[in-house]
Amino acid sequence: MQTFLKQFKIRFGYSIPYHPQSNPVERVHRYINALLRVAVSRSDAVHDDWAVCLPYVEFSYNKKFIPGTKVSPFMLHNGYQPLYPEDLANGPIKCQNKTYQEKLEFTTEMFEQMEKIVREANEEAKAKQKVNYDATHFDVEFQMGDSVLHFCDAGLDKLHFKWHGPYEVVEKKSPVKYIIKDALDGQLVEASVQQIIPFYGEEPVYDDDDEMIQSRGEWKSLKHGTFVVFKRHDDVSWDHLHVGEITQAYNSVTGAIEILHYVDMGPNDRTWDPAKSMEKRRIFVEYVDPEGNSYTRKRNTIQLVTGSTEFRRKYVLQGRESITIVVKNFNRQTGGKIPSDVCMKVKDYLKKKDPAPEPSKAKRPSRSKSG
Repeated sequence: MQTFLKQFKIRFGYSIPYHPQSNPVERVHRYINALLRVAVSRSDAVHDDWAVCLPYVEFSYNKKFIPGTKVSPFMLHNGYQPLYPEDLANGPIKCQNKTYQEKLEFTTEMFEQMEKIVREANEEAKAKQKVNYDATHFDVEFQMGDSVLHFCDAGLDKLHFKWHGPYEVVEKKSPVKYIIKDALDGQLVEASVQQIIPFYGEEPVYDDDDEMIQSRGEWKSLKHGTFVVFKRHDDVSWDHLHVGEITQAYNSVTGAIEILHYVDMGPNDRTWDPAKSMEKRRIFVEYVDPEGNSYTRKRNTIQLVTGSTEFRRKYVLQGRESITIVVKNFNRQTGGKIPSDVCMKVKDYLKKKDPAPEPSKAKRPSRSKSG
């Protein structure tokens, strides 16, 4: 096999499963399979007819314009759009009175123009797809020695577990491909980053009351990369609230989450008011310098102080280091604004927690008219 590939200069390689970016041909196959499915679904057709339908399906695909262009795969290969029977019926084909060299130069120029158009359209489409993808996804990176579970459902029915493991990460081949080793037999497996998730060990068995069970369920629903409004149990005042980004989701073994704090340090970046209303806050990542002073970089022109670190903190489900989730799983708006619906939920929360609600106004006694 290797001799055959080398002789015909064929570049051969394996693509990792469950990762369509590594094998764009799969998208073409999906489209062709859909057309074949329609073609063989006629009442007078049998499934063996797919081989008869395939050339027509291929022709149908190759004549379609590539999105964002007026160029089809057929034009990229031959330099012109295919002819149809009706084209011949509409009149004779015009004769191009050109020499072979002129025709060759014209065709070469057309190839170059069409290739440029398709390349630019492809880059524009990829840029749009990246924006849409980044809006709902986040990058995951595993370190050597991390324990992970591997997703594999090949040949298994619905009653079998799809996640196997634990495995150990032994090598990072690329940003999306890892080599993992089975902890039992030492077998090496090549896996996509979409097929593996962190493994933190066996989840302990809890014997809690209903309130703790509800709190644990709420913490488990916190999504990585989203924002939360929360109250720390060690806060001095009842109306002190914080905002942060979930940087580590709930760990069922340690019972902890990690939050990157976002604060509003005021117009001069010097004062922080934890009781400031959410509507007026413009939140940015909180940094702490070596002297323990907090600051933000609301503008990119603000330089990062040497030795500064982002203020991240782990919170546990129980104890003084715990927090109460007020609003969860939202995204920060442009300019550091907090969404209006989140602000309304925070207002409702503070009204319920206010220890001294506004007294109701007493009614004035009505005067009786003198007779």
